[in-house]
Amino acid sequence: MLRPLDGVKVLDFTRHMAGPYATLALSDYGAEVIKIETLAGDPSRITGVDFVGDESALFLIWNRGKKSVSLDLRRPEANAIVRRLADQVDVVVENYRPGQATRFGIGYEDLSAINERLVYVSISAFGSEGPMAGDPGTDPVVQAASGVMSVTGEPDRGPALVGVPIADFTGAMLCVQAVLLGLMAREKTGRGQHIEVSMLAGLLSSLTTRLASYWTRGEDPQRFGSAHSVVMPYEAFETADGWVVAGVWGGNDGWGPFCEALELPELAEAPRYAGNADRVRLREELRPILADAFRRRTTAEWEPRFRERGVLFSPVFSFSEILSHEQVAAAGLVQSVEHPTVGEIPQLGPAIKLTDTPGRITSPPPTLGQHTREVLAQAGYSAEEIASLAERGIARLGDAAASPTRTGA
Repeated sequence: MLRPLDGVKVLDFTRHMAGPYATLALSDYGAEVIKIETLAGDPSRITGVDFVGDESALFLIWNRGKKSVSLDLRRPEANAIVRRLADQVDVVVENYRPGQATRFGIGYEDLSAINERLVYVSISAFGSEGPMAGDPGTDPVVQAASGVMSVTGEPDRGPALVGVPIADFTGAMLCVQAVLLGLMAREKTGRGQHIEVSMLAGLLSSLTTRLASYWTRGEDPQRFGSAHSVVMPYEAFETADGWVVAGVWGGNDGWGPFCEALELPELAEAPRYAGNADRVRLREELRPILADAFRRRTTAEWEPRFRERGVLFSPVFSFSEILSHEQVAAAGLVQSVEHPTVGEIPQLGPAIKLTDTPGRITSPPPTLGQHTREVLAQAGYSAEEIASLAERGIARLGDAAASPTRTGA
């Protein structure tokens, strides 16, 4: 079936998560992604503590649907290969520190001189300007720098890391948007352009409700644990056998049904708790009352009472519970793909459901250099030239690649 990005070719110089997760999404929706790796490979191939065979689980979850070409980018001959490929693609994505791609001869100025229609996206922690531009930045570092960590965690404890790599994920999704916007602009102008994605800017844009409070009051927002900062009740509560999130949103209409579901109708009639502002102001007084009530029943006993009244409610699911949940099954999100060396591996399918041009998983994560021979041949290199490049250590062919060595295991 037709996919939205069919015919779009991407040259991918990214490593670790933010860049690879973005190009994975582009691949799911039709783009041909050529992943350029060093002779040692993307560092995420050997990172972490969880491996399937000799492949890191991190690499396997970030890199499906791509073709791997392994080159020694320090060599002029490899640079010549990249320049030839750049003339044949629509998009380049890189996530080196600012300036490093230029030192390799693969910066925007280098490659756009060959292909003026090139949409070139650079992902970095802090952007290319300012005093932090050259600093190394990973997901936890950007969480700390952005202010996100300062409002995450319990009020009586220190700042906490968000439980998923939110800075990397936000950077990845902004990169996808950047590619699409660049391609749309090219349709109008006939030219490509250089687009920058800053993970710091991405997380700053996510502050939203907390930023509204800061700009209104001029006070640094505080940590509220699972509780919402400006809505009460709206947080996690312990039940007799687990945890749930329940609450009220959008005015005061939901307060009465919430109290009925919790078997505390008298709270809905109490004037001191009538408005959201009142409940937020009296948070420390009201929360223990609600918490004691929730502990009287199990999660399964509470769920129908809240759902019947249309009140916001969900159990706090573990990974095993949500991944096996009938809602996830109905959406077809948990899928699998056959890897050439480690066998069948699980994957989460494309998150955006297009009715007429759906995305899909087309191939597993590549082994290192698996497609070097294929891609170079398509770029016009003869079999003899490809063999010579491999013999001289400029390119690595998949059929000659050694298994990666684990680190962190």
